[in-house]
Amino acid sequence: MVQLFGIIAKKADMNKYFKDPLIHFIILGVIVFFSHSIWQRNITKSEYTINVTEEEMTRQAKIFTGENRREPTNDDIKALLYSYIEERVLMREAERLGLGEDDTIIRRRLAQKMRFIIEDIDTLRNLRSEELKAWYSQNISRFIIPEKRSFMHVYISPEANGGETTKVASEILTKIISKPESWEELGDPFILKRSFKLSSLNEVNRNFGNRFSKSVFSITDKEWVGPIESAYGLHIVKVDKIVSKIIPEFEDIEDAILSQWKEEERRRVNKDALAKIIDKYKINIINDKTE
Repeated sequence: MVQLFGIIAKKADMNKYFKDPLIHFIILGVIVFFSHSIWQRNITKSEYTINVTEEEMTRQAKIFTGENRREPTNDDIKALLYSYIEERVLMREAERLGLGEDDTIIRRRLAQKMRFIIEDIDTLRNLRSEELKAWYSQNISRFIIPEKRSFMHVYISPEANGGETTKVASEILTKIISKPESWEELGDPFILKRSFKLSSLNEVNRNFGNRFSKSVFSITDKEWVGPIESAYGLHIVKVDKIVSKIIPEFEDIEDAILSQWKEEERRRVNKDALAKIIDKYKINIINDKTE
């Protein structure tokens, strides 16, 4: 009987113990702590996972086709995929900094903000003069001032002359050789100028096409020659001035060289920094098709 009363007394004490508000608070705190730990692990894992669906890649490919008027190649698809992953990763990082909400326009601006932040964080190393000279030697083609030529031309239109175009061009060349001052009065109207001052090979190429530009830059004498074919038709051409290419001395353009090196180095450093951030993420390529 005494033992029975002892058990009843202990139960009464336990009931009193569990009715204590402080105990309720402690138990609730323990439950919340462990629940939050489990939830946080799941959230962290989810935050560092990027899902790329087939539907999204199809959408990206359609945008590419609309902008470029051709289907994307395998390399284009890879570039689109990397660009999408980069955008999503930067958006997540920006969200962690509380920079905005997740919609298309803001997502792109957030990614841009994160790029600026990365650029601010990563500083460029100091470069010794010897290193800059070596870099200049390796990239000297960027700084060469190309050969330029001034020339005049007489245009012979295939539309106006038909099957006689080549014959007419030869006749015009003969007339110009015998009477050079008559060149401006001969030939057909042309949509561009008759004279071009100190143009580079690339500039002539843009205006007339590759075949014409190569022919003009292979002329060695300052005499009327032709006919030379262009994207428009035939031309009788005279080169009247040639300025040879210039390879600048390092000391003359050191500031420009350093500026280009910094720009290239900044792009490299930013790319490496972004790659390290992307490496934190697990990328899932999801096939939406059901078997």
